[in-house]
Amino acid sequence: MPILTLKQIVSSLDDNLQFVSELLQADIRLFVKENNHIYIHNYYHPNQDSLYLGPRQKTQSQGEKLLPHRDISISKAFRLGKAVVGQYGMVINNRRIQEFAYPIFLEDSDSDPVAVIAVERDIYTTRTVLGQHWDFVADFLIKALKQKIQDNLRLPQIAFGEGALILQGKNVFFANPLAVNLLSEIAEHARQLIGRPIDDLFSNFSRKFKGDNKQSSIVSIEEIGLRQRTILLRYVKISEEMTVALIKDGSELKIQETLLKEIHHRVKNNLQTIISLLRLQKRRHPELENAFSEAINRTNSIALVHEYLSRSNDIESIDLGFMMQKILKGLLSSFGADHITINFDCAKKIFIQSENATNLALVFNEILTNTLEHTAEKVTKINIIVYSDDSQLHMIVEDNGGGFKEGFDYKASTGLGWEIIRTITEESLKGKLSVENIVIDSSMGLKVHLTVPL
Repeated sequence: MPILTLKQIVSSLDDNLQFVSELLQADIRLFVKENNHIYIHNYYHPNQDSLYLGPRQKTQSQGEKLLPHRDISISKAFRLGKAVVGQYGMVINNRRIQEFAYPIFLEDSDSDPVAVIAVERDIYTTRTVLGQHWDFVADFLIKALKQKIQDNLRLPQIAFGEGALILQGKNVFFANPLAVNLLSEIAEHARQLIGRPIDDLFSNFSRKFKGDNKQSSIVSIEEIGLRQRTILLRYVKISEEMTVALIKDGSELKIQETLLKEIHHRVKNNLQTIISLLRLQKRRHPELENAFSEAINRTNSIALVHEYLSRSNDIESIDLGFMMQKILKGLLSSFGADHITINFDCAKKIFIQSENATNLALVFNEILTNTLEHTAEKVTKINIIVYSDDSQLHMIVEDNGGGFKEGFDYKASTGLGWEIIRTITEESLKGKLSVENIVIDSSMGLKVHLTVPL
């Protein structure tokens, strides 16, 4: 098993601790030890409640150093390297709480902890939410988190108003009040759900399973026709023994999806109108033809995203390969570059979140525009390679158009194209950009490699 870096561990915890906070209905603080100093890295709280939010209520800010006299349990967990149960009945903002501190290590060894997860629960709230099972579920989730770090898997966000069923094997182990309320037509109380097989609960209702490979922790999605309502369940694999079924009323969601599709359709139409206006201006000002053409292509790339979402059954994700091929086809036509040989390699479908799609569309548009605009007479071949590994997306564009001239630095370029590529990749997408001259079929060319977290 590879030894992970502190940065990888913290990144995984940032992705997954919000899920744990929401499921446990508890506040969580993440403390990190670096260069012999312990500081608070992040703070997570459930959607509906928090120990710290409100007037005159505040917690430590990110980057503040640990206060040993105040955070006794955390200090002890760092010092002893084992889980610590804090004093029962401590008071924060007039609420009786109990704190649990769980150490995290770089590897399973005798080394000192590099981080501590501090889980702070309101005793009254968690008694009504998870009851006697709270301690067991908390311990289990923290153990599962450590495995998620090794597996590099991301847990989904729990939406406001989304209930939870915890399954051991196929049987319901726990149902929170939101889940009980949503399933009131099946069971009036949680005790009527506990111990029953999940398949038995819905045996008398229509069920529709949908596979999901877009988030590796979600093993399946199920749609249940519950009389006049539609109930949606997302099954999240926590470990071999435990699964969490996130449950929500999908009836209103279907109406919202229809409205969102209509919005995307109208946005697409408005962008097409803008494109038409730009084309009119382009004809009136031939001296600005290149500038207008670039604006048209950029706007068209954004319009393609909205067009896809207006027609898709899934408004939360986009087929990246499909979108890229549509952009590629439009650019080749715009530049009259049908003579160029294109090798498009996307071995499997890769779905990206819709909020990232516009940014990726713009970056891909700019990379290809640079190639076609500056090396149109030289380039005869373009290779486009798209793949994902672990939790990263790789987009590679290669051409044989001559490469960069000696002394050119794309990082210092003031050209709008490279500025758009750099800014969106590094700031909006939190990705990395690599550009280098290469040789393709005995000709000098350029390779642009984009790496973006999924």
